[in-house]
Amino acid sequence: MVLGLFTLLFLLSENPPKIDPIDMPVDGLIEVVASVKDSLTVQPDHIAEANKMVDPQPSPSDRHEKARREIIIFTRPNCPPCDRWKRCEQAKFESDGWTVAYCSEHNFGLTPHFSIEKNGRQYDHKGYLPFGKIDEVTR
Repeated sequence: MVLGLFTLLFLLSENPPKIDPIDMPVDGLIEVVASVKDSLTVQPDHIAEANKMVDPQPSPSDRHEKARREIIIFTRPNCPPCDRWKRCEQAKFESDGWTVAYCSEHNFGLTPHFSIEKNGRQYDHKGYLPFGKIDEVTR
C-alpha cells in the first residue's frame, strides 16, 4: 500500500518548468563596465588618517585602566552574605574594572572575607563589602 502511494505520487508529480535563458544582447557589456570603473575616483581614507594622529596627553581614564585592581572573596558553602555579595555587588565591581576571584578553601572564621589588591597594595576586609565602601577600605 505504501509502495503504491509512492508510485502514484511519483507518476502524478510534475517536473519543474524549464527556465529559458534571458535573451538579451551582451555584446560590449564588458567594455561599458570597464569604462565606468575607470571613471570612478578614489576618495582619500579619512579614517586611516585619523588613526595616525597621536594624542599628546593621555586621558585620566587611561591611567585608571592600567591600575591593577583585584578582589579575592573567601566564601563558605551556604553563606547568605557571600551569596548576596555575588548577586548584588560583584557586577558593580566588575563593571568598574575590578577582577573578582573566589576561594572556598581557607581558615577564616568569618565569611565573606576579602583580600583586595589596588595599585600594588594589599588590603583585607572582614564581612560584607558594598561597592560604595571600597574607597574607604583601600585608603
